[in-house]
Amino acid sequence: MQQHPGHYNDLLVSLSIAIAALSCFVVVDMADRLVRKSKSRLFLLVLSTVFGFGLWTMHFLGLLAMETDTVVTYDLPLLLFSLFISILVSYLVFMLLNNPRTRSSVYLGLSGFLFSAGMLLMHYCGVMAIKTSLHYEQNILSMLWSVLFSLIAAFLAASYRPAWIQKKYNMFSLKKTLLVLLLTASVTGTHYTAMFGAVFMTPSEVHASSSAAMLDSSSLGMILGTTFVLIAALVLWLLYRDRQKVMASARFNEQRYMALFEFSPDIVICMDPACKRLLSANPAMYTTTGYEWRELESQWENKLFSSEERVRFGSIVEQAAKGRPGKLEMTIQTKQGSRLRFSSTVFPLITGDRQLVYMICKDITDLMRYQQELRKAKEKAESAARIKSEFLATVSHELRTPLNGIIGINQLLIDSMDNTEHLELLQLQSKSGQALLHVLNDILDLSVLEAGAMRLRQNPFQVSRLVQECMDLFEVTARDKGLQLILILESGVPDIVEGDSVRIRQVLLNIIGNAIKFTDKGNVIVTVDTFSTENGEDIRQYLLFKIKDTGIGIDPDMLELLFQPFSQVDGSYNRNYPGTGLGLAICKKLVDLMGGDIWVESTSSGGAEFTFRIAFKGIGGYSLPG
Repeated sequence: MQQHPGHYNDLLVSLSIAIAALSCFVVVDMADRLVRKSKSRLFLLVLSTVFGFGLWTMHFLGLLAMETDTVVTYDLPLLLFSLFISILVSYLVFMLLNNPRTRSSVYLGLSGFLFSAGMLLMHYCGVMAIKTSLHYEQNILSMLWSVLFSLIAAFLAASYRPAWIQKKYNMFSLKKTLLVLLLTASVTGTHYTAMFGAVFMTPSEVHASSSAAMLDSSSLGMILGTTFVLIAALVLWLLYRDRQKVMASARFNEQRYMALFEFSPDIVICMDPACKRLLSANPAMYTTTGYEWRELESQWENKLFSSEERVRFGSIVEQAAKGRPGKLEMTIQTKQGSRLRFSSTVFPLITGDRQLVYMICKDITDLMRYQQELRKAKEKAESAARIKSEFLATVSHELRTPLNGIIGINQLLIDSMDNTEHLELLQLQSKSGQALLHVLNDILDLSVLEAGAMRLRQNPFQVSRLVQECMDLFEVTARDKGLQLILILESGVPDIVEGDSVRIRQVLLNIIGNAIKFTDKGNVIVTVDTFSTENGEDIRQYLLFKIKDTGIGIDPDMLELLFQPFSQVDGSYNRNYPGTGLGLAICKKLVDLMGGDIWVESTSSGGAEFTFRIAFKGIGGYSLPG
């Protein structure tokens, strides 16, 4: 008589599937934790034992669910061997998953195949452990189907990607739930497709029972029940531990918020915009305003804000209640009558079906007072600077007029003087007068520039003639010192441009004069070039002037002092190379006024190279008169 396993105990089948689902949930969740943080081998052994027991329990519950008319017992060594197999393959899979170096698709795919083979071996060892008077045979087709179901586990292991753990840990994520369902289908499908093809037949004669150790079905049921309780307890423990972590995190966040709320020096209040009621306020609210809580429970807006401030405050609170945070500066009136200025941030807080508004107010009264004092001090300083510049301009002008008269009369005396001794004195006096006039001119120019009273005059001029004239003025001085003056005019420089030739000449004379003054041997090279800059459709053209010398050079640490008024890089220069230190400061301000830049660099030959650029307008087809 054939005993076909098509008849099962529905309760035991459901129980076996539930155990499989719980076991798969534990293993997927623990695998998620393993790839985020590696665990010890003892932990892996415990986890493998739990999962192996789960698989083993599901398998033998499925065997017990099969209804037969004969007494069924189990071979204890084979039974234990099947349990060992399930624990061993689980441990190997977790070991590969725990090591980052073996956490690849190749390694995990192999471990998945190993797990599938172990699951099949466990199943058929369990079937072979059945001791009954019936003869067992297995259908080949159902065996192939069980192999295919077991390979689902291998596919899941090989499909792991590191991007899965980039998101925050979530015990019940959608992806994790799908993995649990697929793994459960693999485990249960492997067992029940194999059992569907299992056939038990009555032999022609009853064989003598084996002398090997046997385990009856009641003892096996007790073991399986205990295993189920342990797995359920583990799941509940995991849920409880995660709940404790969530509660601990919530308590920490609450304590952190309360610390910020209680000890913040800024005012923090919470209000209900629907009923315009103040719900809470931190101690800074009471210490700053002087009010107590009972005094602010009703009509608190009327006590703190003026009518104009209440309108602005109500508008920003209404905006925050709609989910749009905002900032404003407002004045709060204290209980003592003083008015304090606050910078306030207002933002919404949604709790359940209530929409509250929080406001943080920082006292900026002292800051506003300090800014007002700074503004007044700035205005006074600017006024003083303006008065100084006007005074210098007036004094320089008043001094320059009689000085020009003295220099003119002195020149007339030189022209008519025959006495050699008196002539030398007059020439020395003329030279001193010219030096004094040069100083007064520099002071006048600097004061006019600082007062912002200098105006540029745009006129056409020839670039090459302007530069050559400047160099011609120093030809005699350079020849007397044995210096070579060189002019390099690049091919791209236009002949006629529009600009303030007087101020460009002034800058060139200052820089070329300095180069000759500080150079004892070698040469001074003046290079003129052009370049342009583009910013979208805005194209600007510049004249680029470079004055390079082979003089004493400049200490790189002192370069920033060059363009400061009344400064020289070394105090000893005043004795060896007389000067007021105003020339480069005037050049800097003139170049800035003309929309350009000026800078200086030390050269490898020991000298210095001054460079300045000035924006210009080219004039095509224009010729200068004369």
